[in-house]
Amino acid sequence: MMRAAILCVTVLSVAACNRSPDRAAETNAVAASGFVPPVTQAPEPVAGQRNGTPLTAYVGHYPRDAVGGVSFFDRTEVANAMIDALPEQKLRSEIVGRDTTQVPIFRQGPMIASHGCAPHDCAARNWTVLIAENGDVERAQVCVHDAATMQDRSRWSTRRETVDRPGGCPQA
Repeated sequence: MMRAAILCVTVLSVAACNRSPDRAAETNAVAASGFVPPVTQAPEPVAGQRNGTPLTAYVGHYPRDAVGGVSFFDRTEVANAMIDALPEQKLRSEIVGRDTTQVPIFRQGPMIASHGCAPHDCAARNWTVLIAENGDVERAQVCVHDAATMQDRSRWSTRRETVDRPGGCPQA
């Protein structure tokens, strides 16, 4: 009797195992075809964790350098400005990516600017993110220059509009 029970459990287990890959494949196919990526949401600092370091403290540092424990692109106001000005996630990822060439952050009039470019192709593909010293996202601008598609012009984006201007993006 005991042998019969073990044999029965074994047969049922093997039968169940044979069915589960098909079911998993069906479930994954449904999930993959119906997937809708989430909308990028603006970051909010954790309660009680507002950044007390002024943006001017980043001047002379590379964007990836932590100043007061936070890198430039990880600042809430900088991240929000990027999301507002650039709807393309791929472009935002390129600008903040580790595979880019970046120069130290500099002043551009009343703005703090971060300039970067594609490795070994800085003249043809570059960008500059400009943030007001006080972190005012309304005044933030992002310049993107891609000579292959824009020739001698650059795309300037703000929260409100995107316009093409002659020339490349500002750099130090």
